[in-house]
Amino acid sequence: MRIALVAPLVSPIAPPYLGGAQALLADLARGLAQRGHEVTLYAAEGSDVPGVRILTLGIDSKTLRPARFHRETSAVDGERIPDMLRPDERKLLPSYAFLHVFRALVNNADDYDLVHAHAFDWPAYAYSSMLVLPVIHTLHLPPVDGNIANLLGMLAPPDGAPARVRLTTVSQACAAGWAPHCAIAQVIYNGVDIAAIPFSAEPNPEPSLLFAGRISPEKGVEDALAIAEQSGLPLALAGDVYDTRYFEQRIAPRLAEMGERVRHLGSVPREELYRLMGSARAVLCTPHWEEPFGLVACEAQATGAPVIGYRRGGLAEVVADGETGYLVAPGDVAAAVAAVQRVSALDRHACRARMERIFRLETMLDAYEAFYAETLALDAAR
Repeated sequence: MRIALVAPLVSPIAPPYLGGAQALLADLARGLAQRGHEVTLYAAEGSDVPGVRILTLGIDSKTLRPARFHRETSAVDGERIPDMLRPDERKLLPSYAFLHVFRALVNNADDYDLVHAHAFDWPAYAYSSMLVLPVIHTLHLPPVDGNIANLLGMLAPPDGAPARVRLTTVSQACAAGWAPHCAIAQVIYNGVDIAAIPFSAEPNPEPSLLFAGRISPEKGVEDALAIAEQSGLPLALAGDVYDTRYFEQRIAPRLAEMGERVRHLGSVPREELYRLMGSARAVLCTPHWEEPFGLVACEAQATGAPVIGYRRGGLAEVVADGETGYLVAPGDVAAAVAAVQRVSALDRHACRARMERIFRLETMLDAYEAFYAETLALDAAR
C-alpha cells in the first residue's frame, strides 16, 4: 500500500522523542516500510526515521506551541487573544502548518492509497475533510478538548453513520471516553519492539525507582516524587520539560528540597531509558488524567521492571495488577508506597512475557495492515 502518515508537528519525529505518540509513530512508519509498503511521513523539520521518505514542507516545530492538557488557574493568561481583530499570530501557526500538509496531500492524492494521521490538533481533523482519499485518525489522547470532540463528531458521528474519516484509538478505556462524541471504528493497542529492549532478570543491587515521561501536570510527576521520598528510595526522573511554568513553580522547588535523592536526567535516548528501566526496582506511572495507553509501562515491563501506578485509563489494560505490577486508587500515595515495599515479590519474567504475548510491535503492525485493507475496501464499495 501507498501510505501517507501525518505526524504531530510540535516536535520532530526523531530521538529523543517528545512522547509516546512520537516514538510509536516512528516505529509504525519504519515497520510498515520494512514490510514493503510505500510510506511517506509528513513531519516537522529534523525528523528522521530510517527507511522512510519524510516531507517536512519547511515546518519548524520551534514556532509551534505545545498543547496543554490541563486548565490554567492563573488569573493572568499570557496566551489569551486580546483582540479578535488582531489575533496573536502564534495562535494561527499550527493551522498554517497543517494547511501546508493537507494542501500537499490534496495536490498529490494520486500518490497515495490512504492517509493515517496521528496529530491531536483541530486543524489536522478539520483539513482532513478536504481529501478525496480515505483518512484514518488514531486518537492518542482522551477527550480533553470539547471543540475537538465536537469536530470529530461531525467527521465520524457517534451513531455509526458511514463516514469517509475513520477513527481508531489505543485502549478500550480511551475508546469508552470518546464513545459519546464520535464513532471509534477499532481499538488497536500500541506495540513495542520487544527484540530491541534488553531484559533484566534482576534490578540494580542498589534499589531505586524511575519515572519516565514529559514534565507536565497531567503526568503526575509530583506524586512520583512523593512516593519516592516516602519510600526512602532514590528516584531517576527521565523526561523533557514540556510545561515550563509548571516545572519552575511546582517541580524545581521539590527537586531542590530532595537534593541527591532525585536525579532529573531530562530526555534520554531509548537505549539509555531501557537500561534505566531494567535497573530500577519499579517504574512509577502516576497520571492525573485518564491515561490513554501507557507506552512507558509497556517498555518498562518489557525490560522486566514491574510498574506501580494509578488505576486510570489504559494502565489497567497494560498492567496486570498483582502480576506485573500494582495499580492503586488514583492519588493514593500511601498505597503506592506500600506497593513499593512488596514489589520485589513479582516475577520479572512474567512482566516480559505479558508484553511478548499482547503488546508486540508486530501485533500492532498486523492490526493496522488489516485495518488499512478494510478501510480501502469500504472506500471502494461507496
